[in-house]
Amino acid sequence: TLWSQTRGSQVRVLSSRPTKDLEALLQGLFVSCNNIFIITFENMKKWIGLLVGSLLMIGCNASRVISPLNEGEWRVGGHYGGPEVSSITLPLTSLYVAHGKTSTTSEYLAIHTTALAFQALQLEWGQLTQLKPSTEAWSPELNATYGIQTFTSLRDGAFRAYPFVGMQVPWMTYQIKPYLGSEIWIDPTYVWSDYGQGSLIHPSLHAGLRYINRFLEVGIETKWINPTRDFQIPQATVQGFGNIGAKGTYVTVAIRL
Repeated sequence: TLWSQTRGSQVRVLSSRPTKDLEALLQGLFVSCNNIFIITFENMKKWIGLLVGSLLMIGCNASRVISPLNEGEWRVGGHYGGPEVSSITLPLTSLYVAHGKTSTTSEYLAIHTTALAFQALQLEWGQLTQLKPSTEAWSPELNATYGIQTFTSLRDGAFRAYPFVGMQVPWMTYQIKPYLGSEIWIDPTYVWSDYGQGSLIHPSLHAGLRYINRFLEVGIETKWINPTRDFQIPQATVQGFGNIGAKGTYVTVAIRL
């Protein structure tokens, strides 16, 4: 029997036979905003779809755009990475396209390809707007981000939408840009969560580096996912910061057009 623990409470979720770490990951590891679930393939057949996709993916992606693109510029790229469990980074993947609408505003559209394997269509639209430009070499730029992520079950057509807002603070240092940021995801359907463990607000913090030249953008990002929650899972260790939340690592590669 598996147990998932949040602060001050313990909730029985699903039953499963004992497995090794790697077997558990291969059978299906699903990260929700409050709990982590291991589900066997037999149970996956019952729970696969929208719920599976949303539990696996929400909030678990790298920053698409950290600074406004040049006006009229396009970037096409992808991300790889996810939360770390027993020193293994979950192999979540996504593809995205970004466009510079103006010199201070860029938007993007992304599709989470891993979600398709679980028969869920996960799309993400976002926009970044510059609030303060970088005036000196080590004076940070301040950008606001907002958007929405949607999940549609390819099995029964069920639909969910999760809006988000955030900040990006990059430093303009030649072709290498260090940056800090944060995001707040909003779950309008948290009252439907099992055992009353849902939450309306789900924050995250991140830091990273981007190398950008005339043709290519490459980056790495570390993310502290939901620091207001404790993640626990039998036969596995969920890496976080100070044993709170979960830690994720992501790689970004994009082509500038």
